[in-house]
Amino acid sequence: MTTPELCDDYHYIVVGGGHNGLSAACTLAGSGATVLVLEQRPHLGGLANSGAFVAEAPHHILSLGAMDDMFMSCTTFISDLGLHRYGYRSTPVQAPYGWIGADGSTLLLFHDLNRTLAEVRRFSAKDARTYADLQPALSWIFQALTTVMPHHPAQLPKAELGKLLLKLAPSRAIRRQLGRIMSHNLIDLMADTFDSDQMRSLATYWGSMIGPIDHDGGGFYCVGLAAVHRKPGVIRPLGGMGAVMEAMAAYATQRGAHVRTGTPVQKVMVTDNRTTGVVLGDGSEIRATRGVLAAVPPQLAYGGLLEDGVLDSATRAKVAILPASGNNSATFKIDVALSGRATYPRGALQRRKIDDFDIRKTALMTGTFEQNIRQLQAIRAGESLESPPVYMAVLSANDSGLAPEGQDVVYLAANVPAQPRDGWEKTKAGMSDAIMGSVRQHLDGFDGEIGRIETSPADFGDQFATPNGSYFHVDMTPLRLAMNRPAPGLGGYRSPVRNYFHAGAGSHPGGGVSGWPGRLAAQTALGQHGA
Repeated sequence: MTTPELCDDYHYIVVGGGHNGLSAACTLAGSGATVLVLEQRPHLGGLANSGAFVAEAPHHILSLGAMDDMFMSCTTFISDLGLHRYGYRSTPVQAPYGWIGADGSTLLLFHDLNRTLAEVRRFSAKDARTYADLQPALSWIFQALTTVMPHHPAQLPKAELGKLLLKLAPSRAIRRQLGRIMSHNLIDLMADTFDSDQMRSLATYWGSMIGPIDHDGGGFYCVGLAAVHRKPGVIRPLGGMGAVMEAMAAYATQRGAHVRTGTPVQKVMVTDNRTTGVVLGDGSEIRATRGVLAAVPPQLAYGGLLEDGVLDSATRAKVAILPASGNNSATFKIDVALSGRATYPRGALQRRKIDDFDIRKTALMTGTFEQNIRQLQAIRAGESLESPPVYMAVLSANDSGLAPEGQDVVYLAANVPAQPRDGWEKTKAGMSDAIMGSVRQHLDGFDGEIGRIETSPADFGDQFATPNGSYFHVDMTPLRLAMNRPAPGLGGYRSPVRNYFHAGAGSHPGGGVSGWPGRLAAQTALGQHGA
């Protein structure tokens, strides 16, 4: 994307044109400040982008990273910016997530809780009762997260945070459930909570996409089980996540923001512990009179973007040990453009015995509980099962605009070692084959493949600067939240360098597509200058 010719200086420069960088730009430009957004890739949006990335399939829109909106739509972010005026459209997903077994049996999580309970009851009446009993505690966690999400973490000291959360009025029974959830790792919690392998497997795989499921305190990663059933539910932007990025870019540029893609930043300039601008990859300099916002991982913001000696030894030590994919588990993505339809032959046959719901519209996860645990054990050793559990979504089943009529785009993922024992150069092809082998046990239509994009954790690092393949930049552990995100002393967006702000997913409120790290960082920058 190209906007008018670059100026010599701006009030603010935003490094990184992902969704948080665009959010920061919208906030800054909306205040009347002059803003420049610099993105090294040819497209805006970072891991929240979508587009026609397969040259042979120019009308197939693939999503390389995020596919769902679970946070933007349950806060005021979209309405604050009025993104509907800039083309943003979305659709709710009736049954966003589910599990499929080797025999084609499916367990689907519907937005309608009662319908979900009927699903669970087919496998275990006890689990259905347990799932219902668990909802108030999970709903409380999700409401607490979305309540604090739009607030600067410094505005949430313990006393005030307690008052805020007390308004949500957890009962004694809910507090007992919360204690269990927050004191367990997710694997232990699922083993103790559910009897059926189907519920254990589904909740475990789903939680693994948020954080390290074997780390104590990670029980809250199952909070997505509540998000599915709360208003507005899981939302799918029409046209892919890239449509949200286009709306945000339109908002910012209409308010005078300049945007440059394909423009890497080499360094952030610092004089007397104050940022003064950036040095581009070609060596040219652009000044920022009020500040620089780094909408990138903190490992980069406090690492490669700063000259040696700018940060003190204490800060460097904190940055050096930031946990990212701390249990070595990261995502391998395969995005496929098809000339025909992708279907679940056994799954559809089994589903017709229950109802006529089209399971192509649900993101389905595979694997038994034991297989998910064995895959994690293999990942810790830098290896993978020959047939790993996988995540499969036929995105065009919910949004026909993503592919020509009668054709599909398919989003595939699997948990793999961020650092494989034999390195990615030797491992990538075999890992891809193993994932596709698992997928083909359930999903067909790949004879009509036009092309694909394969992205290993190493590729994500090379292309999107994700540390150790981590989408969230810093693991979402209980001790890495609010003012402790990314680390104690580095929370709250302000860096140790004056007028230098961290605006990425490694800051509060964290990963996922919410836009709030960028927006809150920009508000912090504006408050410092009274602009």
